Amino acid sequence: MAYCSRCGVEVEERAETCPLCNAPIQRLDEATPEPARYPEVPAVPGRQVRYLVWVVFTASLASVALAFAALDVVMNRSFTWSRYPLTGAGVLWLFVTLVVIFARRPIFVIAGQAVATAGFLVLIDLFDGRLDWFVPLALPVVAVVTGGCVLVWLVGRLSGRAPALVAAAVLGACGAGAVGIDLLVSGHLDGTRMSWSFIVLGACVPPMAFLLYFHFRLRKRIELAALLHR
Repeated sequence: MAYCSRCGVEVEERAETCPLCNAPIQRLDEATPEPARYPEVPAVPGRQVRYLVWVVFTASLASVALAFAALDVVMNRSFTWSRYPLTGAGVLWLFVTLVVIFARRPIFVIAGQAVATAGFLVLIDLFDGRLDWFVPLALPVVAVVTGGCVLVWLVGRLSGRAPALVAAAVLGACGAGAVGIDLLVSGHLDGTRMSWSFIVLGACVPPMAFLLYFHFRLRKRIELAALLHR
């Protein structure tokens, strides 16, 4: 039976108010209504966020490029120095566009950025009317950098993105890439001796060796110790 919470009189089960004091009948078995919550903001898909960022970036970059072009035309009556920032802006836009389109396919981003970088450098070399340093210097440097990026991608893909292995691959690619670039530059500058790349390589080797040791030996011991202490 139900009772009035104010006067204590017994009332019928279906009564909504007390027949004596007209107070509303409260039943303990009734579910208490939950307080109203703030409306949940729907999650924005990552692809849509990347697209919005790309639109804002494209509009901003286009405004800057048009400003450079207009300033060059007003000052020189033609496109002279503005060709360089305009070309750089175009390559930068292509870089960001590749990341937006192929966000889940890094190998396509690496390949596209290598082609875009090579195209940018060949245009810069051709702006003076002849092709001088692109083939013997710039193209091999792009190949070295691209090879290092592909190496890091392969290590990450084959190892399941193991942090220690990926970091070791980055350090190894930086050290080997520095040696390769220094070798190319010294060969292009009439056989100048290599110098700075060995410093970079020496700085990369110790942490790379520690990361490899950590991944293949130390990490398993740490995981076993944590398991035994549970």
